[in-house]
Amino acid sequence: MSVVRSFLDLSNAHLSNEDRVLLDACAGHDTGELLCASTPYGWFVFACEERPQVSDTLWTLFQQARQCGRDYLLFDRDAAEIDGFPVFGWEAVEATTERAKEKEELTEAG
Repeated sequence: MSVVRSFLDLSNAHLSNEDRVLLDACAGHDTGELLCASTPYGWFVFACEERPQVSDTLWTLFQQARQCGRDYLLFDRDAAEIDGFPVFGWEAVEATTERAKEKEELTEAG
């Protein structure tokens, strides 16, 4: 096994809202299935060889990374979109994320 690993750099636009919620929930936690970390601009995700409980779209991206010899995916808001893969709208997701953050802050405030 090599000590050097590489990643597939791709746009956050390839993630559905459900995928983003899943990655946020798993980031920094040992779920036993999905290994990922959040970044200020997206997520860094291990491209599992065995399918975890993820969407078909995310699983296909894992497989694409592996076919290219990559161990990880780096989802980044500024990265390029990959031709042939679904692209999901950002505007609705950002609004949903902002409302969720506001709700969480209100809940924590009491």
